[in-house]
Amino acid sequence: MPELYACIISSAKGDILAAVAGQFAHAIEVLDDGVVFDVSGLERLIGTRQDVAAKILGELERRNIDGSVAVTDTADAAILLAREGDGRGRAIQDAGLFAKLPLASLELDADTLGVFHDLGITTVEHLHAVPRDELKARYGREFDIVIKRIEQRAGRLLTPNVAETDVSWSYELDQHVEDFEQLIFVINHGLGTLLTSLAHLAKSTEHLDIEMRLANGRSCKYEIKTSFPTLDRSFWLKLIDLRVSLNAPEAAIAAVRLTTHFTRPRPDQRGLYAVSRPEPESLLLTANKLKKLVGEKNVGVPLVVNQRIAEPFTLDAERLPTGVEGTFTKRSPVIAFNYFRPPQRADVVIENRRIVSIRTREFGGEVVNSSGVWRTSSRWWERPWAVQEWDVEVHGHGVYRLSKRGGDWFVVGEYD
Repeated sequence: MPELYACIISSAKGDILAAVAGQFAHAIEVLDDGVVFDVSGLERLIGTRQDVAAKILGELERRNIDGSVAVTDTADAAILLAREGDGRGRAIQDAGLFAKLPLASLELDADTLGVFHDLGITTVEHLHAVPRDELKARYGREFDIVIKRIEQRAGRLLTPNVAETDVSWSYELDQHVEDFEQLIFVINHGLGTLLTSLAHLAKSTEHLDIEMRLANGRSCKYEIKTSFPTLDRSFWLKLIDLRVSLNAPEAAIAAVRLTTHFTRPRPDQRGLYAVSRPEPESLLLTANKLKKLVGEKNVGVPLVVNQRIAEPFTLDAERLPTGVEGTFTKRSPVIAFNYFRPPQRADVVIENRRIVSIRTREFGGEVVNSSGVWRTSSRWWERPWAVQEWDVEVHGHGVYRLSKRGGDWFVVGEYD
C-alpha cells in the first residue's frame, strides 16, 4: 500500500489539532505549529487525495479552526506544503506544486541559503536541477537529507510526542458517603472529564483504576480492564458500578480518584466481509452482570488443566472473549466432553475381566471397544485413588466415560 501523509498547520493548540487528526489516523505527531499524521489507505475509503484533504479541512471548519491542509506522499512534503498554504485544503499529485516552494521553506542555514540566492537558485525546482554529486561534494553527506526531501523520498518516522501515559481525576467529598451508588452522578462527571481529555489527545483506554479513601483511614482500589479500547462513558459507568458492587467498600467513602491509561483507539471498520457480531461492550457488561448473580469466580473462559482429575478444567475469571474478528486457520479436530450432572447410574456386565455391556435409564447396549483402567486423581498426595475410570464405545450410541466408585458404576459423561 502506498504511503500517504497529511499535515495541518494552524494557530490552534496541539491537543485540539491532535483530536482532529485522531478522526483520520492513529500515527500522529504534534509539531510546534501544527500536526502531521499518516493517512495511508484513506484513498480507498474517501477518494482522491483532494477528497482526503477536503474531508480534513471540513472537520476543521466544523470545529471553527482556521488552518492549512496538505496531503502528499511524504511527511516532510506535507509539512512544507501546509506551511506555505493560505487556509485552503490542498493535495499534491505531481512535482509541480512542490517544485514552486521557496528554498527558505527547507530550513537551510543562512549562509547556504545566501549562496543559492546569489546563484539564482530560489525554489525547490531550481535546486532539483543541480547535479546531486556536486551538492554532496560541496556541502557534504549531511546534505543528502535535503536532497531526499526535495525528491520527496525522505523517510520520516512519526513519533507521537505525548509524554503522559495516563490521566487522572479526583474528588474530595464534603460528607462521607455510605453507599457507592450515591456517587454515580459524581463519577459520571469525572468520567466525562477524563474521556474528553483522552479524545483531545486522540487516545482511548481499556484500563481504568478506581481508588477510594475511606472514613476509617484505609483505602480500597479497583482495577478494571477490558479487551478493547472504548470512550463510551455510559459503558464505563455501568462497568464501574458492577465492579464495585461485587466487593463493596468496608467503610464510608471520603474521596474518590479515577485514572485512565492511554491506548490506541479501536478502528470503526472491522472488515467488509466480517460476520456481524454483538458489540464487545454488550458482552462485557453481560459477563459482569452474571458475575454479580453467580459469583465472580463462576464466570470466565474455561481452561483445560493438564491433570487426571474428575473435571480437569478451571475458569479464568479475568479472561473473556475479545469480540474481535480473527483469521480462520486450519486446525486439527478437537474432541469435546460433556459431563452428566448428576452422573447416570449404570448396570455393567463383565466377562473374562472385560466390559461386555452397560445399561442406564437413558440408553444401553454392547460395548464395542474400551480403554482403561485409569485412576481419576493424579494428585496422589491429596487423596487415595479410590475411583476407577474407562472410556467405552457403546454400539449404536457413542463413546462414554464409565466410572466405578466402590461397588457402584456410573456414566459420568459423553465424548462429542
